[in-house]
Parts: sequence; C-alpha cells; structure tokens
Amino acid sequence: MKQLTLKIPQRGGKRKGAGRKLKAPRPKVSHKARAQFDHAAVVLVTLRVATGVWNLRSKRCFGVIEQCFADARERFGLRIVEFSVLGNHFHLLVEADSSLALSRGMQGLAVRIAKALNHVMRRRGSVFDDHYHSRLLRS
Repeated sequence: MKQLTLKIPQRGGKRKGAGRKLKAPRPKVSHKARAQFDHAAVVLVTLRVATGVWNLRSKRCFGVIEQCFADARERFGLRIVEFSVLGNHFHLLVEADSSLALSRGMQGLAVRIAKALNHVMRRRGSVFDDHYHSRLLRS
C-alpha cells in the first residue's frame, strides 16, 4: 500500500507575495511576552499614535486626552498615577492589580481615547500605531 501525500495549506496563495500583508514592515513594539504579575504593581506604559493623527499636544487633542484620563482614572482596574503627552505618543505611570487588569484596562483606555480623537478629528480608522509597550517598575 502506498501512502498519499497531503498538501498542507500555507498562508496566502500560490502566487508569490499573495496573502495577508503585514501591518507594518516591522512591528513598532516588540511582540515578546510582557512581564506577568499577580499583585499590585507600578507599570510604565507607552502608546504611540499612527501617522495622520494630529499632534497630541495641540489644544484640542490634549483636552480630549486629559478628559479621557480623568474619566478612566479609577475605571478599568488600573489607576493612572502620572501621564506625559508628547507629539506622537504618551507615557503613563499606572498601578494595576494584575497583568490581566493592566491588559484590560489599557484596552478600555485605548478605545476611549481612539473614539474621542476620531470624533475631534472627524475621521475614522485606527488611531494607535501598534499595541502598547509596558515595563514593570521594580523599585
């Protein structure tokens, strides 16, 4: 009896270059696993906006972002201790109860900010370039 060979489907199609294209030539944020924690910890978070989004320090954008931070200060399972808004990204110093709370909290905050900025700029689409970058502060 002869064994048949099975064609295993590959990503894309038969043509060279077929298939889903990468979001960016290379990821802006490393895709390695984030630090896991299960107790209250302080985390430095950086979130960068996509090209085509206005300067975040402009009067209109900064006011909207500041209002989103105020609304989300005690929501989403994380507490915003400090924030710094720059032209194309912002830094947050947050306290989270666990890595799951950080993940869900940042997702909720990013959605809130994206909706508000898109409303101000009268545009649709993604506001943030990539997912957030976080660094657990140990001291």
